[in-house]
Amino acid sequence: MSEVDPILDAALDELLGGKTPPDLVAQTLAKASATGHAAPKLQPVARPRPLWRAWGGGLAAAALLVFGASLFYSAVVRPQYESASPRQTVASNPVSGAAEAANAAANQAARLDDSRFGVNRTADLPRVQTMTPSIPGPPPPAPPMVPREDPAANPPKPQNGFKAHGSNPFVDTEDDKLSTFALEHDTGSYTVARDFLKRGQKPPEEAIRAEEFINYFHYGYNTPNSAPFSVYMDAAPSRYGTDLKNCVLLRVGVQARVIDVRQRKPAVLTFVVDTSGSMEGDHRLGLVKRALALLVNELQEGDKVGIVAFGTEARTVLEPRDAGSKSQILAAIDSLQAEGSTNAGAGLKVGYEMARANWRDGRTNRVVLCSDGVANTGVSDIEGLVKLIVENRRKGITLSSLGFGLGHMDDHLLETLGDKGDGHYAYIDSIEEAKRMFVDSLTGALEVVGRDVKMQVEFNPRVVKSYRLIGYVNRDVKDEDFRNDAVDGGEIGAGHAATALYELKLYDDANGPVATATVRYKTDEEDQPSEITTELFTKDVAPTWEGASNEFRLAGNVAEFAEILGKSFYAKEGSLEAVLADLQSLRMTDERVTELIELIKSASK
Repeated sequence: MSEVDPILDAALDELLGGKTPPDLVAQTLAKASATGHAAPKLQPVARPRPLWRAWGGGLAAAALLVFGASLFYSAVVRPQYESASPRQTVASNPVSGAAEAANAAANQAARLDDSRFGVNRTADLPRVQTMTPSIPGPPPPAPPMVPREDPAANPPKPQNGFKAHGSNPFVDTEDDKLSTFALEHDTGSYTVARDFLKRGQKPPEEAIRAEEFINYFHYGYNTPNSAPFSVYMDAAPSRYGTDLKNCVLLRVGVQARVIDVRQRKPAVLTFVVDTSGSMEGDHRLGLVKRALALLVNELQEGDKVGIVAFGTEARTVLEPRDAGSKSQILAAIDSLQAEGSTNAGAGLKVGYEMARANWRDGRTNRVVLCSDGVANTGVSDIEGLVKLIVENRRKGITLSSLGFGLGHMDDHLLETLGDKGDGHYAYIDSIEEAKRMFVDSLTGALEVVGRDVKMQVEFNPRVVKSYRLIGYVNRDVKDEDFRNDAVDGGEIGAGHAATALYELKLYDDANGPVATATVRYKTDEEDQPSEITTELFTKDVAPTWEGASNEFRLAGNVAEFAEILGKSFYAKEGSLEAVLADLQSLRMTDERVTELIELIKSASK
């Protein structure tokens, strides 16, 4: 049989090309046999030559034989079988599958408008009925059972509210020799990143704020005896950076004085606890309960605690009680249950009403918000919540925001509320972290040494060519507002320290003053601001990186770790291996440094 046999060519074009309904094939063959010519074909749409034509007449004959068998079975065998027994469909029947596919293609072709003739063929051609021959045999096997998805076993991907702030650029001292920002002791970004890494996940770059990594660690600054703050400056040739020629890392450390626990002011604390459904679980509300219990057990007579819970609505759980009634306070905390949506605005409103009613002069008056920050009912926008917080801050009530529950947490909201409330923001990922905050550093968590703390560093344009502040991107203050007390600064608690790192590019053979750092603060909401200043000279710069103190090198390594995780442009040539090697060479026994080394190893995988 020739490859170009006109009858088979026409028939197979109709069957496999789908241009003519398959039940008309027999008519085509009959007509061709009577006239001795192939049936006329519609002009096909241009397309590549079908592979079946290149395979020869043998396959063509086989295809016609299969199709003829299908017609015979449908016309003769199937009616007799179906009259004797119920129909059984074999899904894997190749004849049935071929016939159905051909019929479907033919029906689709019949519905197309033939623009060449202006004819709507849908109205002209009869509807083709699908023929599905059925062959006797055993029923097909049942499809495999698909288990119902367990939401607990397959939790949704994390949907945390992070906001990227990027990195500060280099600034030429010829253009601006002053760097001004609000100084603070927040640490939330580090503990969030730690939680991700301990789960075997890389933290999103938007979650990284370098200053909160740096401020998590202790650098051994000497504490002042009587003054609220002391300021330190040191520098060394930088180990990290995109261009290390004449590159120096400058550290400015601010240490708050330590207050003995027996001398701290009594505290009036209002716990505002998120008990919405999203807080369900041991790592969320369960951890909140254990953390607050640690805090309550460290309080003393004279301190007062009140509790407000919020879900869809806010409610008073416990009117303020003296900390001497610990059993009643702890029972109220233990009674908290998660349910409803998240009306953070209502919770803060009721909490502030309680705090104002119990405000006492000469005490620490503070609202402590414990939440995942996912506000979705009532006043849920940042602007509305910030307005409420600022109004009460001016009345002497500060706010600390504590984040719980990685997975669905609004980090940006909680950080903003802590900053605007003249308090601080921390993320608690474990009971160990709660212990560090509420047991080891209770006084720092409760009593403020400096409010509206701002730093301004003035660089000498004859020595420093350019500078870059690492971190504090969202805490920038205009240079002219450094002494404008209407512009908010940060807050630093008793015994806490805050550190700022600068990357400097010096001129060749530079000599003389490098920079002057000034810290401005208020010791109380009504007090006049005070300032403290220190200066660094080129002779104070360590000759080498290895010649700097271990604490200085620790700060530099922590900053580089943060910038690598945050994918900073200025760390594009850095490596976690280099950071790890330098940290290990310090042989520091601090448990935080030991943990940091393990986190860097985890991030390197």
